[in-house]
Amino acid sequence: MDGNNGNNGLNQEVKEEAEQIKEIEDKVAARKKKVGKEIKEWIIALAAAVVIVVVIQSFLFRIIRVDGQSMETTLHNGERLFVTVTDVRFGDVERGDVVICHYPNRETKFLGIFNYETFFVKRVVGVPGDTVYCANGVTHVMYDQDGEVVDVALDENYAQYFTYGCPYDYDAYQLGEDEYFVVGDNRYNSHDSRDWDGNGQGNATGNDVSAENNVGPISKSMIVGHVREVIWPLGDIRAVH
Repeated sequence: MDGNNGNNGLNQEVKEEAEQIKEIEDKVAARKKKVGKEIKEWIIALAAAVVIVVVIQSFLFRIIRVDGQSMETTLHNGERLFVTVTDVRFGDVERGDVVICHYPNRETKFLGIFNYETFFVKRVVGVPGDTVYCANGVTHVMYDQDGEVVDVALDENYAQYFTYGCPYDYDAYQLGEDEYFVVGDNRYNSHDSRDWDGNGQGNATGNDVSAENNVGPISKSMIVGHVREVIWPLGDIRAVH
């Protein structure tokens, strides 16, 4: 009888240990399931956030930081801009608009693998139908205004100050139905559409203009948005014209 009691006690201990082990295993499994669920929820939330950001930036607005002095004195280095996208994507771009754009043949590699476009802040000075030409190192834009032809010299003294801009004189070129000419307000410190050989959009030819530096007219698809407001620093909030 004592032997049976001993065996029964041992069996009871084994049973209790097995139950404890199963309880621990159940807790571990439940914890793994909870962690897996949390990870899944985080992934879904992150993916949703990315989609929302992409939709907002593609169709509504962007916040862009000014980098450099090419738009002085209109915009200053380090300022944050509120940029609308919808009106550019579905509407017209007009002469005088300050825009965010990118250039042909100008990309930056992220982590040395992924390409993404470099954005520039510029002012539209030529729209489809306008004519541009470069004479004596000075870039001109011609357009019709109230029945009269206006000829605007963009950079009267550019040639004597800086070699960028209009590297070679070229004859009158009429902008096509999807071509826009953009320049910086700081005309003597801006790399923009004036840096061009006058022989096709972003297409360097026999003249020694590198593909990287050759800009010229850009297409509407290269115009990302319309700069509306400076929103930072708070003391400098203002509309952009």
